[in-house]
Amino acid sequence: MSGISSLTELVCTTCKEHSLHVESALDGNFRLSTDQATGITIFFKIEDFNNFSYYFLVRTNGYVFSGDRSDIHVILSIVFASFLRNFETNISSSLFDIGHPLIDDEIWGRKIIPEQNPKQQDIKSWKDLEAFVVEIIKTVAFWRNVFWQYAGCPCVDCLTKDGYEDNIRDYEMSAELDHSKNKLLKSTRRVNYGIRNVPNWNYFYDIYNEITIIKSEGIAKFLEIILNSRIYNDARICGINGEFFISGGLKNFISDSIKSEFRKYFKGLGKSIPVNKIEFVPLENMIVSVSIPYIIALGRLTGEYKYKAEREKVKKRHNKESELLFPIDLFEWNESICPDQFENLIKWLLERESRVASVRKNSPINQGDKGRDLLIEWNIIDEKSFPETESAFLTIKVVGQCKASKNSVGKNKVLDIRDTIDTHNADGFFLAVSSQISTPLTEKLEDLKSKGIWTEWWNKDDIEMRLSKNQDLIPLFPKVLTAKKGVKFYEKDI
Repeated sequence: MSGISSLTELVCTTCKEHSLHVESALDGNFRLSTDQATGITIFFKIEDFNNFSYYFLVRTNGYVFSGDRSDIHVILSIVFASFLRNFETNISSSLFDIGHPLIDDEIWGRKIIPEQNPKQQDIKSWKDLEAFVVEIIKTVAFWRNVFWQYAGCPCVDCLTKDGYEDNIRDYEMSAELDHSKNKLLKSTRRVNYGIRNVPNWNYFYDIYNEITIIKSEGIAKFLEIILNSRIYNDARICGINGEFFISGGLKNFISDSIKSEFRKYFKGLGKSIPVNKIEFVPLENMIVSVSIPYIIALGRLTGEYKYKAEREKVKKRHNKESELLFPIDLFEWNESICPDQFENLIKWLLERESRVASVRKNSPINQGDKGRDLLIEWNIIDEKSFPETESAFLTIKVVGQCKASKNSVGKNKVLDIRDTIDTHNADGFFLAVSSQISTPLTEKLEDLKSKGIWTEWWNKDDIEMRLSKNQDLIPLFPKVLTAKKGVKFYEKDI
């Protein structure tokens, strides 16, 4: 039986055992849903065991929740994404609103796109992938069963039992969430708010400023339980402009300005909490905090991209920080690195990235001895996709450069990036260096990203982390690096 066939059979069996519906399962494309109240659908697109993508959609219908269901989609996605990060799945995600096509302040649904998931790096066979997919299915089923115990079941039988005739949301707002009374909340051009009996909550979502406040005793308690029972505890290390959050291989960064913003909003709700006492759930483009009965979620960048940008600014720290933030030196790098072997090493590592579809070499164009081009097909998040009919991922063409140097690589070593992208008719830029990149070069790459050009970079630490999980590649590139004698490779929480 082929890998896809075996996986399809396993997925169908697992979904049946855990009461999930297999809406479609064809050629490695799976669409698996929970129920009309929970509204979570899992999408898998699997080409091979080392080439796959997946994401979640939170979208309910009017059978359980009448009228505008924006509150359901926003709240369920926030709590579910927080759960994914703190449960065994160990996933840090990005959340994207799917706006109603006709109503500007209504949220049709939400996509939850896993961005960081260290377990994906350990998938080396179809058996590993099967275990990974089964874990995702079981996690969704477990979350569904536990969540409604705290939120309150919205089914017709439970509504009738509790004396409610329907479950329509009331368009009211409690005083502490009303921006006209709580002066800390700005008057905004796009807002969605309301009160619901089952689940019981007050809810305010400033769509324009990306501020969500939820008042719910039951759901706040549930989120606190998630934080108190998390599998991996966060190591919090001070950076230059904020704090690193590192746990189970996940790497996030929260700026001091975001922390102050949380403190301000909690204070406006009558909760005077010192910044160092606030509990955070950092995701990729959102950060969540809870203080019963309130949950606050801010749409801010706190993911691996921000982590890497801040890490480049941290050059010298004491020993404990170095151990937590940077991989232990397990390799001996050659004094004079062979550019061809370094490029081939990067090509092989890229081919083992789950979101990289293909990599091929391209003849260098005025690159100099230490610059080579790779043309990469990379699957990235398509924020504009419509998940009922389109994938959440978009394949783009990325031009890659490899710089083999023992010294830090600066702006003067990476010239004419825009011209290089245009020459290859590409959509993005990737850089791999055998040392570190300078702060000015980091800022240059960040500026490209802010202007809509997709960028990614690997430095020495990123390469070593990937090599520790792909040890079979090390002997193939002796003119780049070798493993230190007596080193035993293992998965380390960094």
